[in-house]
Amino acid sequence: MEDIPGVELRHLRYFVAVAEAGTVTEAARRLRIAQPSLSQQIRLLERRIGTPLFRRLPQGMELTEGGQVLLDGVNRALGELSSSVAAARAAVPVVTVGVRRGVAQPVLARVERILAGGGRLKLSYRQVDSEAQGDLLRAGGLAFGILRAPVDTTGLELRTVNDEPLGLVLHGRHPLARKPRLTWSDLTGQRLLWFPSERAPGYAATVLAHLRERGWAPETVPDDNSSHTLFRHLLIAGDDLVALRTLSSSHGDPDLVWRPVGPEPPRERLVLVASARTSWSPYLKDSDG
Repeated sequence: MEDIPGVELRHLRYFVAVAEAGTVTEAARRLRIAQPSLSQQIRLLERRIGTPLFRRLPQGMELTEGGQVLLDGVNRALGELSSSVAAARAAVPVVTVGVRRGVAQPVLARVERILAGGGRLKLSYRQVDSEAQGDLLRAGGLAFGILRAPVDTTGLELRTVNDEPLGLVLHGRHPLARKPRLTWSDLTGQRLLWFPSERAPGYAATVLAHLRERGWAPETVPDDNSSHTLFRHLLIAGDDLVALRTLSSSHGDPDLVWRPVGPEPPRERLVLVASARTSWSPYLKDSDG
């Protein structure tokens, strides 16, 4: 406090306790501190304020005129403080959630049920590649992240929010579009429209290795943009280019079709992540979403 340096909230609480109890002995009992220590704190408060606050009487402590003025002001201030604390506890925090490109709406809806159900949090989304989210989460730049697994889990806690097989996305006039289900041998000679692997290196390495193990080692064509218009343009331009997507992220374009591929299609697992041992990590555990 600028005008009364050295006066702390505890000093004012001690003052109120003595004023209400009427004796230092009773106030010390209520505060659970030693009587000599409380007497010393009251004398220190009087010196710092610059006026007597109590008359010391044989039967106890009586407020001076200045003490009564101070008591009225302190009670008002403590009431305001209690109201402010209650309001702060009731305020809904706004937190930033990192989202990798292409997360389907049902996944976002599930994340909102987990984090924001019952009005617990307000979510603000920020598009961030999976690889960058880990460092931002550890540094506090993000409260949560939605990213593709596998990821470096050092210092992080995670919860799976979606686990789907990947299928082939191709234009509706593509020769393979006539088949309701594709096999790995069907994909011989097909190129793969693929995101830059540095965005999610663990996921990229896992999926491409899975394809090679099943006999398809496609030439990859970079898809280094977030525009669906350019994505569909590239697919429609030729009959030897396909993309890998989950079914849930492939709806809404009448010129493109999704076909399952197998046996043993690769999978995309999306995880909701928070930095471990923070106030955010318990949100990953205490709701079924």
